[in-house]
Amino acid sequence: MGNMRSRIAVLSLVYSALGQTLGNNTDLICRPFGTCEPCPEDALHEPFCQPFGNRRLMHCALASSYSSHSPLPPVSPTYGHNPSSDHSAPPSISGSGPRQGEIPAWESCGRIVEKERADFYEFLMCNFVIAVIAVLVLFARSKRLQAMHARQLAARIGLVRGTPGGWANG
Repeated sequence: MGNMRSRIAVLSLVYSALGQTLGNNTDLICRPFGTCEPCPEDALHEPFCQPFGNRRLMHCALASSYSSHSPLPPVSPTYGHNPSSDHSAPPSISGSGPRQGEIPAWESCGRIVEKERADFYEFLMCNFVIAVIAVLVLFARSKRLQAMHARQLAARIGLVRGTPGGWANG
């Protein structure tokens, strides 16, 4: 329910950005333009940055603006938010911008695979370092306990350490 409300709110922002009276023809066709990228800190509360904090640039146009002879761009199931109101302008990818009549918008997208992979390996390395430290502490502690037990046993049976590196009867 909340996702539908955010889509409706985002669509209303896209419609208002078109600056046209849409009447009954309210179908938008959006095509992805670029890859998913992390949202800036000041835009994390926006619906297009939910739930993972990533967004993708979209180019949206009215469905009626595409002629029957021109191929339709890939249709996206979700619609974005007009990035012109954001503090960060949408990136220009390979010098091509939106076509005539299209507006840039943002779409929420899933996790960024490269970032998730890097986070996973960072997690593994942290666990490995913690495990190595734990094993070193275990060996140091067991060696210390072994030495303490040897001293206690020597004291019980009356051995004293008289010569360096050896035991003598006392």
